[in-house]
Amino acid sequence: MGRKLDAELVMPLEPRQAAAKRAAWSPGLAWMLLPSFFAALPVLLAIFGGPDVKQARWDTWGVGVWFVLLILAEALPVPMLRGGTMTIASILDVGAILLFGPWVAGALDLVTTFAAQMLILRQRPGEATLNAGLYASTTILAGSAYLAAGGSLGAPDLARDLLPVLIAGSFYFMLNTGAVSLVMGTRTGEDPGRIWRHQFRDGIPQHAIAIGFGLLFAQVRVAAGIPGVLLLVLPLLSARYALQLYADLKGDLASFVRALSVVLDAVDPYTHEHSVRVAEYSVRVARHLGLPEEEVETIHYAALCHDIGKIAQRPEVIRKPEALDQEERRLMMRHPDAGARIVGQIRALRSAAAMVRTHHWRPDGRGYPAGLGDSEVPLGARIIHACDAFDAMTSDRPYRKGFQAKRALDELRLHSGSQFDPRPVQALSELHESGGLELAPRDSELVVEFIR
Repeated sequence: MGRKLDAELVMPLEPRQAAAKRAAWSPGLAWMLLPSFFAALPVLLAIFGGPDVKQARWDTWGVGVWFVLLILAEALPVPMLRGGTMTIASILDVGAILLFGPWVAGALDLVTTFAAQMLILRQRPGEATLNAGLYASTTILAGSAYLAAGGSLGAPDLARDLLPVLIAGSFYFMLNTGAVSLVMGTRTGEDPGRIWRHQFRDGIPQHAIAIGFGLLFAQVRVAAGIPGVLLLVLPLLSARYALQLYADLKGDLASFVRALSVVLDAVDPYTHEHSVRVAEYSVRVARHLGLPEEEVETIHYAALCHDIGKIAQRPEVIRKPEALDQEERRLMMRHPDAGARIVGQIRALRSAAAMVRTHHWRPDGRGYPAGLGDSEVPLGARIIHACDAFDAMTSDRPYRKGFQAKRALDELRLHSGSQFDPRPVQALSELHESGGLELAPRDSELVVEFIR
């Protein structure tokens, strides 16, 4: 329900050579120009903008209160699991546009963001300048859209101003998230559209709520004065506390899943590293297929734990360097059910447990557990199955050398529709052709600072 800024998103990328090639279009000069451009844009808009930009309604007490609230909002971000932070700043921005006009609202953003990030969050000057200019420009342009659509300053009227508010709020969201995606793309060499789909598309409902709260803030300021605004802040602070608890819970869940995966390391080091690779492949395939980020997250959890049931098997069977005999294979075929029982003990992981249980399903009915119908097998399980086989074929074993990726994909395509679902097989092929299957070494992950 708010803006995102200054968090870290850990993204395993391709090897350094490939990443450098993709990012060749983003020289260091861009990072000298971007902060200057976004810092100057609000000033240029204020000087050369049309009459809509320059409309203002001064309210000394209101501006003072909004200044303090924006400082607090910027200083109290809630870190989110997927990267970025949530604040109530967008709510206050919408309210400031409705009450004071684009120029005053933009100036508040510029000053409060820079002050909070420099003095409280201790950000680097270039990054604080970039964020401040970006937020101020977004607010000014969204406010101009509000006035151009017929909105009025001061006391918003629901019947008259609802459509302009919706237009301004939508414009605010698209400008802000689009600019952030562009900045991230400039820094990492990733496609900005892809970044937007992965990071922001699922946040549209939250932003719609922020628009409603912004409108409410403006109405309360006019109807009940500053005391009413301060009272309205209390439930927002409670909501922020609940959001912090939720973020902490999600973080603890992610840590638990990673710890559960590491348990395999004590039993079979190969299996643990295999699960990590399968999880990375599965996430890339799921995103390539356009699945919602929440489902991608569940697939990631399930892939990390898909072999956890092997800890219930005899160690000598797990570590056997030769191919398993028939009886040993029968025992190992129990591991999906065992893993699902382990993972399913956590209520938040029950969807992941269903994927763990069915990740050895085959379209021809010869997979296991036996008797599974097509409707009982989630797409995530089918993705994990294909990625599991791909990594198994491309990894070295004590009794054979791993295949080249092309040969492994040929094998997957040969058995597509019988042993494997065609969709993840096709996605793996397309990712391989575009270079999207190359995994970075585990010690060379790239940390990307997320702007908002």
